[in-house]
Amino acid sequence: MLIAMPSAPIAAKVDWRIDQPGQANRGEWTGKRRVTLLSAAPRWFAKVTLPPIIGEAQVLDWRAFVVDCDGIANSFRVIACEREQIAGAINVRVRGAGQGGHSLATSGWGAAGLKLKRGQLITLGEQLLMLNAPVVADANGQATLSIKPYIRVVPTDGAAIEVKRPYAVMAMSDPKNGWDVGIGQNYGVAFDCEEAF
Repeated sequence: MLIAMPSAPIAAKVDWRIDQPGQANRGEWTGKRRVTLLSAAPRWFAKVTLPPIIGEAQVLDWRAFVVDCDGIANSFRVIACEREQIAGAINVRVRGAGQGGHSLATSGWGAAGLKLKRGQLITLGEQLLMLNAPVVADANGQATLSIKPYIRVVPTDGAAIEVKRPYAVMAMSDPKNGWDVGIGQNYGVAFDCEEAF
């Protein structure tokens, strides 16, 4: 079940990591290294740390959220950027069915020109993906995205793509989660989570 994270206070810090599983073999005679990537198996990980929360009344929503996660069972969205990546009225969508891999044809970017930069993020079908090249729309508002990691769930034609405030669907990494409290009702909330779309 997808549950909502409290809106305040916002995280003071989010540490992002991506795990790209692979196997490395080294030849005994030549010393050469060969790596095989499991391209459909990467996952995002994050550690979310809230600022100190003073007063029990201010921490109630976060305490309830931690318990509502039911350990590792329920998922939630973690916003992956600090502010909107792009302004204006755009409605970016998948252009064409059956697309997978590291490339995606899209439409709905509006006027021609540079839209997003390499290293910025998008969310497609609840998957957090990073742009591997700049997004440059043509005169028809269409652009082909170069992305990593691999598209793990093939989207339908016309599926919406979140480009303004991309997010990752995450779940707690450990079934034991909670909060800390110190003198003066000084609360601390931090948790590790992993991609769970």
